[in-house]
Amino acid sequence: MKSDDEEYKIYEKIYNTESERKEKLMARLNLPLTIIVALLSFLSYLLSKAPSRETTEGVFFWISYIMAVVYLLVAMAHFSKAWRVRNEDLIIPPADKLETYRKTLVDYHDGDREKANSLFMQTMMEYHIMGATRNALNNDSRSIQLDLFSKYVIYAVIVSIIAFTPTYLSSKNQDNKDVRAETTTTSSPTNAKR
Repeated sequence: MKSDDEEYKIYEKIYNTESERKEKLMARLNLPLTIIVALLSFLSYLLSKAPSRETTEGVFFWISYIMAVVYLLVAMAHFSKAWRVRNEDLIIPPADKLETYRKTLVDYHDGDREKANSLFMQTMMEYHIMGATRNALNNDSRSIQLDLFSKYVIYAVIVSIIAFTPTYLSSKNQDNKDVRAETTTTSSPTNAKR
């Protein structure tokens, strides 16, 4: 029975480690929401400043903008997958249900507590094994989805900045035209007096 006790402790430790890992990964899921909102805000700002499609800046802008939106949508899909994996985690039943099960085993074995407790501990070990296995696979999947999310967010940010460039240049060109137009209209009456 000693080897069973050691195995139980090992599997319990593995289960607890995977539970802690899950909590750390779930904590990492708060930041992506902020990033998504910030990117959506920036993209909506860019959309309001979009240059005309007939210009070179406009064509360049729309290609970059659409790429940024696609990358952001792919990133959001990976975020969603990382978030949904939590529903597939295996948790050990609550203590009251476990105690009810243990008492049922005692009754089933006509009050033989040693045999009932031995079977109960075997059941607990199986819960820990199944939980540790499933949660490890889910945590691996969650990590992969978060890494993919990060990759596509980086792509979206880079392409958004590229889309900002023609917007900025277009607004600068418009400002220069406005300044020239104002200079021309204010200098025309002066020239007419001479």
